[in-house]
Amino acid sequence: MKKFSLYSFSAAVFILYSALATAASVTPAADIPEYWESVDGKSGQDLWKAISAQTNYGYKSLGYDGLWTAYKTTDVYPADSTDKAGKIWDMYGECTTWKTKGGQCGTYSSVCDCYNREHSIPKSWFGGSTSGIGCDIFHLVPTDGKINGTRSNDEFGEIDGEPNYYGNTTGSAGSWSTDRKTIASEAEEVIQGTGKVFEPKPQYKGDFARGYMGTIIKWQLANMTTGNNFFTGKYDASNNFGLTKKAVVLLMKWHREDPVSRKEVDRNNGIQETQGNRNPFIDYPYLAEYIWGEHAGETIDMSKLMPSSDPEFVLGVSDGWRGGDTPTPDVPKYGVNWSVNGETVHVDSIKENKKVSDFPETPVSCSSESAAFMGWTDAPISGIADEAPEVLYTKVSQFPSITEDVTFYAVFAHAETVEGVEDVTYTYSANTNIEGWSNTATDKGQYWLLDSGKELISPEIDLAGLDTIRARMRTVGGTQYDQFRFAAGETTIGTITVAEGGTLVNYEWVNTQSLSGTSKLTFTCSNAGSNKGIGFSSVSIHAKGAGTTYSRYITVCQSTEEIELIPIEGPARKLLIGGHVYIMLDNRLYNLQGQRIK
Repeated sequence: MKKFSLYSFSAAVFILYSALATAASVTPAADIPEYWESVDGKSGQDLWKAISAQTNYGYKSLGYDGLWTAYKTTDVYPADSTDKAGKIWDMYGECTTWKTKGGQCGTYSSVCDCYNREHSIPKSWFGGSTSGIGCDIFHLVPTDGKINGTRSNDEFGEIDGEPNYYGNTTGSAGSWSTDRKTIASEAEEVIQGTGKVFEPKPQYKGDFARGYMGTIIKWQLANMTTGNNFFTGKYDASNNFGLTKKAVVLLMKWHREDPVSRKEVDRNNGIQETQGNRNPFIDYPYLAEYIWGEHAGETIDMSKLMPSSDPEFVLGVSDGWRGGDTPTPDVPKYGVNWSVNGETVHVDSIKENKKVSDFPETPVSCSSESAAFMGWTDAPISGIADEAPEVLYTKVSQFPSITEDVTFYAVFAHAETVEGVEDVTYTYSANTNIEGWSNTATDKGQYWLLDSGKELISPEIDLAGLDTIRARMRTVGGTQYDQFRFAAGETTIGTITVAEGGTLVNYEWVNTQSLSGTSKLTFTCSNAGSNKGIGFSSVSIHAKGAGTTYSRYITVCQSTEEIELIPIEGPARKLLIGGHVYIMLDNRLYNLQGQRIK
């Protein structure tokens, strides 16, 4: 696999930092406030109708088959996502192997086989149609086929016990709770659920909640009450505008806990490009509070709401409340010590929105071999060899909440640039003797059988250039499915799952790992037995290169330079997000000018 250069990775870090502090700069709607101006000054039923009308503005059905094409715009990792760039973004599992062309289900036998079009609102809840609401991309997302099948039409919820995020298959009861006020509930109320529930990963709970909200306000279907505990089919205040009380508690909890992210903004823009309309609760997250939350029934003043496109909106943090009628408590003052090269700069009584860039220049390398400043960490990091860029980045870029004085250290990495191998394919075919390959498999005429103790060994390859492995295979011996395993030395690189069948079928494995060094690959079979395993007629290894270069981190070092936050007065939590210092007080987030962010 081609690795990223140090320059490319540094640029990606800059983009990721920037994305935390600013919303996407390009939106298909020329002016988001103007796009939603018809909502201003309304309340209750009139507000609901105004938002609903706007969600239908510009809408054109993609059709069920059209979703495959739309996902190429709405649900792919962005260009700065290193080796994930351009791959399908799965919100149920961890797979990042699917390209925009190919990989759709189909059939599957295990996780990562393929992805399909998931009705996050199960279609059995509205009659099973794949037209109308049944193909609305607001709530249809690409997900792993196996995990989607595991969920079936179970409700979203929070399971009893530790979530595995692949669905709760035990049948244990779920529970829904909130520590904030919702319609017709008290602050400490707990609403219990029964039966099986499916719990998404925390970083996507808000995405799914806003997808539900945007879908229900657009379609308002009266038959949304069959086989579920989420929808009432009645769209007035007394019926929680289409949601059951349990749904209000759960969806608002997720909406608040997982704020709008860059992914959602990008997806919302992509939806307008493809389907023509927008989700109001992504553009203006705080709108939900005027329908199901803290300001339900009140007249909305849009000037008090901040759109996610506003430069002051902190993606992944802000709740979209600009304020105006809620008193802002005094924000404690803080001093900052930033010690670089033995000289300490102290900024006292911060009431200005000081940024990292306002402080002394980025420190110099901590050793003569270090090539780049990577970021700050609050914990020591020892030397690391061959650390993947994205792994190193996570170790130095996540600044935790601070409840006491903490020292931050500068971290540097040295990158070794290596010339890539030429673009090359190594192919082994049954009944041929190809130089560099060795084979102890059993000759079966049309194919070779990897049964008990047998293996196929490739020529020596440059692992950094490893791109794809293609094989034509079948199962032998009646196994339901089997795995074609390949390893470099003692380390397993990957597997290909081969479905049951007597016909040779083409399979492909795409590398998503950061590998280095050279090695032969050894191919074996997981279910190998006597006359039982995987039969193959050909194996092809493709390695990319053609004069390209890649970088690997061979040294990580840590300097004595530090940044220190020192409380001057007042109890609060300090946060460093995207190079900005924020204050958390009474579960509210403020900038250093005292303005509420969340």
